[in-house]
Amino acid sequence: MPTPDLTPKAKANVSMVIETMYAIAAEPDKWEQIVQALDVEASDAPPEAEGAARLATLAADRGEAAQVGVVLINAAGGASAWNAAGEAVFHQRLGVIEAQGLRFFNPANHEALDQARHRLRGTQGRQVIVKFSQADDEAPHFAYVVPASGLPPALTAGLGGAVTTGEGTCAVVFPAVEATDRLWANLRESFGLTPAETRLAARLKDGLTLKEAAVELSVSFNTVRNQLRAIFEKVGLSRQSELIRTLTQLGSLATSFQEGSGRGLLGPPIAATERGAVETAPPIRFLTLPDGRRLAWRAYGDPKGKAVLLVHQGLGCSIMPRGSDALARDLGLRLICPERPGAGRSDVRPDFSYEGVGRDFADLCRDQGLTEVQVAAFMSGAPFALMAARELGPIASRVLLASARPSGQTLETERDKGHAVVLFRRRIMRNAWLADMVFAMMRLQLTRKQLEKFVRAAASAPGDAAYLRTHPGVLEYIVDYISESLALTSRGIADEIKCSARSPILDLARLSAPITVWHGEQDPMSSAADVTAWLNDRQESVRTFPEAGHFLAHKHWPEVLAWLASGA
Repeated sequence: MPTPDLTPKAKANVSMVIETMYAIAAEPDKWEQIVQALDVEASDAPPEAEGAARLATLAADRGEAAQVGVVLINAAGGASAWNAAGEAVFHQRLGVIEAQGLRFFNPANHEALDQARHRLRGTQGRQVIVKFSQADDEAPHFAYVVPASGLPPALTAGLGGAVTTGEGTCAVVFPAVEATDRLWANLRESFGLTPAETRLAARLKDGLTLKEAAVELSVSFNTVRNQLRAIFEKVGLSRQSELIRTLTQLGSLATSFQEGSGRGLLGPPIAATERGAVETAPPIRFLTLPDGRRLAWRAYGDPKGKAVLLVHQGLGCSIMPRGSDALARDLGLRLICPERPGAGRSDVRPDFSYEGVGRDFADLCRDQGLTEVQVAAFMSGAPFALMAARELGPIASRVLLASARPSGQTLETERDKGHAVVLFRRRIMRNAWLADMVFAMMRLQLTRKQLEKFVRAAASAPGDAAYLRTHPGVLEYIVDYISESLALTSRGIADEIKCSARSPILDLARLSAPITVWHGEQDPMSSAADVTAWLNDRQESVRTFPEAGHFLAHKHWPEVLAWLASGA
């Protein structure tokens, strides 16, 4: 297709965004520049314009599969297939790939891999994170070990050799070397502990007293006492018993300690580096849809309880807040949490639309044999939930929309200037053709520190900021589910933005389930009145929450589940 003629201003708009993408790739902490760059005149410029297609393709390729290394291990333990990135990462850092298996430089890594393969048996769809040790003076290298049948097509396409996905076959999936190095740095920087402090904390967790630790570390008692005082200050504790309990609970910290005395790594060789809600989440499941795509989902609560289809927010996945499984079980709820196409572990949907995704979710409910189901959605999950409820017909008993984001473009207002995430959404919606490029580049440079900065920026409403200060754990939870959502691709969120931009009005004529709206009074993205106008006043009731904005569902999660438990 020939490149259409663009006005000089449209060309300038395209060039500005592309130049900013390159700048962000070099300095990802300056993501706010993307918001400024998107403050351009809305353009219908297609991705071909001014080389944007090439950049978007490059960003997607680099962000999705090109730097992800994959090595298939057959049931007998031999390496049967691998891609170029997997071979490069392995050879540069860990050892040699041979037909009879992986030959690690560090023999302890063979045990780590064997334990990971053993843990995978009988846990369809799960994944194990393995910490492979390198030389004593180097950081470890992390990799996923997953059933080979769980690999998405994008990661199997470049494999050379005998590609089989039978029982007992697993895949070792290496992130890019640069991403792994950043991960290690972030783990160490979580509390800002020095190497000496981490060595002391490791000994204390192992049960040594301060005096015993001093002897083993060959330092004075006064030295370890001062180091312990520094650890208390950084971690925010005051007693040694609290520190040990915290180290036990925070596997992400405990498993990040490096031992320098030959005693090896803390705990088992397999390190559960996913934190909080991720590490306690139920196993992920898969439904093969009529067109062959796989829809990933999780189930929480009582398998025989009242069924609820939960539709997550944008940049979300099937990870629910920690404790949801037990709470839902106590309330007699069965929470079914699917991951939208292109998010988390769900395959991309080529013809992405609200109606199409709604059919996917309805297929999941029917596959589970549900005869009645409530539907609940958060933020930009609202349109998908409405279409799923419409598709389910009389099976859908009622719909709850919390902090709903109406589809379609909205104009900027003076009030938006204090809300960077709001401006970002308004502007990317205005130039939705850039979504693939923007999100692929952002995902390429993703770090935990950067995500935390983004989440704090989202807490721009006073009530949200106050809640985040008093509940710091929610920050880790949000970062975790965003990371999980973008684990394989950024296509889901990009497709969602483009879908919303072209679908401002939903056809709700066939929707029979009553709609309840919950909304925060301080929500900077939209008001309750905006939501009801978008619904054409089809809602049955509206409840507004004072001192709540984006974080309404986080702040009132137990109340959300209690409301669902009270349903017919």
